[in-house]
Amino acid sequence: MSIWNQAPLVRLLFPFLAGILSAIYSPVQIDNYFLIILPYLAIIVVFVFIPAFRITYKRSWIFGLLANVLLFATAYQLTIYKTEKFNDDHFQKRLDTEYVFHARIIQSPVEKERSYKMTAEILSVRTRNKWQSCSGTLMLYLKKNTNASLLKYGDELVIKETINEISPVKNPGEFDYRRFLAFHNINHQCSADSSGWVSTDQNSGNFILQYSFKLRDALLKILSDNGISGDEYAVGAALMLGYSDMLDADIISAYSSTGALHVLSVSGLHVAIVYVVFNMLLFFLAKLKHGNIIKAVILIILLWFYSALTGLSPSVLRASTMFSFIIVGKAFSRYTNIYNTLAASAFLLLAINPFLIMEVGFQLSYIAVIGIVYLQPKIYNWYEPTNWFFDQVWTITAVSIAAQIATFPLGLLYFHQFPNYFLLSNFIVIPVSTIIIYLGIALFVLSKISVIAAYLSLGFKWSVWFLNESVKTIEKWPNALLEGISISVLETWLLYSVILLFLYYFVHRNIRSLYLALGSVILILISQIIEQQQQFRQSKLVVYSVPRTTAIDFISSRSNTLYTDTVFAKNGSSLLFHVKHNWWDLGVKYSTVVTKDLYKTNLIIKKNVVLFCNRKIVVLDHSSARHFQTINNLNVDYLIISKNTKSDLKEAIRALKPKQLIFDSSNSRYLIEKWKDLCEDLQQPYYSVPESGAFVADL
Repeated sequence: MSIWNQAPLVRLLFPFLAGILSAIYSPVQIDNYFLIILPYLAIIVVFVFIPAFRITYKRSWIFGLLANVLLFATAYQLTIYKTEKFNDDHFQKRLDTEYVFHARIIQSPVEKERSYKMTAEILSVRTRNKWQSCSGTLMLYLKKNTNASLLKYGDELVIKETINEISPVKNPGEFDYRRFLAFHNINHQCSADSSGWVSTDQNSGNFILQYSFKLRDALLKILSDNGISGDEYAVGAALMLGYSDMLDADIISAYSSTGALHVLSVSGLHVAIVYVVFNMLLFFLAKLKHGNIIKAVILIILLWFYSALTGLSPSVLRASTMFSFIIVGKAFSRYTNIYNTLAASAFLLLAINPFLIMEVGFQLSYIAVIGIVYLQPKIYNWYEPTNWFFDQVWTITAVSIAAQIATFPLGLLYFHQFPNYFLLSNFIVIPVSTIIIYLGIALFVLSKISVIAAYLSLGFKWSVWFLNESVKTIEKWPNALLEGISISVLETWLLYSVILLFLYYFVHRNIRSLYLALGSVILILISQIIEQQQQFRQSKLVVYSVPRTTAIDFISSRSNTLYTDTVFAKNGSSLLFHVKHNWWDLGVKYSTVVTKDLYKTNLIIKKNVVLFCNRKIVVLDHSSARHFQTINNLNVDYLIISKNTKSDLKEAIRALKPKQLIFDSSNSRYLIEKWKDLCEDLQQPYYSVPESGAFVADL
């Protein structure tokens, strides 16, 4: 029997996904949409329930086509309906010249360097001295003070500040935060200092989430009260409770570089352990009448409470939904096909929130599970272990290989890297993280018994320490990480076609699938060759948008030189966020970061004068102004204004006669506005990097 017969929901999921993706990428509001859907539904009902109209097997494709069209249309309209900005009462349609709004915090505030960041739901807006109820969410930043530090989930505020749209991505290749938030129905933001908001002293949050957040804080306190601190606390809190606010960039980088980042976000492994533990503890219910049903209800409640406790991440939602279906099936002694269960969980989650499909965690979670379910048994059968220990090692190996085969194309697309020692790191990470979870559960349960808690906390602390040190050690090994890989969405699909076609060949020995797989490989190679030819011919000037920083990139062929200040040059995480993704997209293999003069074959930097690709570029800041006081008619191609220069810009323009003036992000907005007015008067072309994003010129 084929998978389509065993798991019919898998087949039905495809048109549903197509409808969601169509609505996300081509959102069009259609009035009276249900008048389009209802006829299809009526025809299907007639075919199913009226014998005279039942379709013969030969013409069953008609019924299938109608069902697929109905699923597509339903998913499309559902996605439009779930897109908050289309709602008639969305706050952006109620805003007037006066910005006063009543909001409720719907996520626990996160402490940042200068503010508290939180997601807020707008309840009402005051327009023309009249309050009107409305809907919609925004990202809220409150300047740090005592009152802001006391805010929690569910608190209501009245805020009088300007609401702005989320800024677009500022640099090429940079993470698109606006797009990410848009998939969470957040398109606006607001920043307020202590005088711009006031608490109403009311809390109207969901009582289940309120309790789960309080419990999470109490459990975090148990960790800290038992002497767990530093990286052990940060990793332990993330691993047990999904609380990642304390993780620093070095820890995240180490786990990412070794392919172990998945343990720092609560996932299917954690949910499975919680299920196993409580399933064992509730064994006695099986002896009672209807005990299996009672046990199923308790297990489902516990699983979903744990999901709420850990933040309802996509991987946890997937695992909890899937286990819920499995628990119900077992309670009623029903066989559950794992693919059908996965499809059912996806249907349910996407019906509640269609935008989950755009979550990287959601995509990786489902694809990893599908890979493990299908590939792990086949890989495991390659070798028959001789004893229990080797069986466990081989099981972990098979799981790791299966998950990596299934997810590596997405990893290359989103993260531009591949961890070469993922097998070794998973040998350590999977068993040690399992031990940590069991120790953590025991510590939470037995924390009131000080003698036992002392030993449990010691074991927990040293286990996390061992996990951290192991990951850090593997990260330092040579060639631990293959990074700088950039593939397109099309190449990602081609990679998956290669994987599927090769699998089909090895399972069914179908030679045509092998030819098609090789054809897909050739297409990928052709795409890469064309891309590399373009990269070898490229010459670019890029002035990046980095707050309070000058960062100028000179890119030639597959090498580049970044001219910047010392602070930014030494900040690895900022370089990665703002700059390196662009290097990878452009195929840059050899990078140089400089903070002073430089002499190269195709690039000369001397006293803020740059000669690059037959272009003259001047960087005018407070230190270089005196060098240009006696120059006339230099006729530079680009004049980059930097670091709030004190020089007379009008005189500089007269002396240097630039074709293009560029204000970089190290300048204050106040000065840029003054300079823009001057440029307008002089009819001088200009570009403001803080406002318009990175300046990119093909030379």
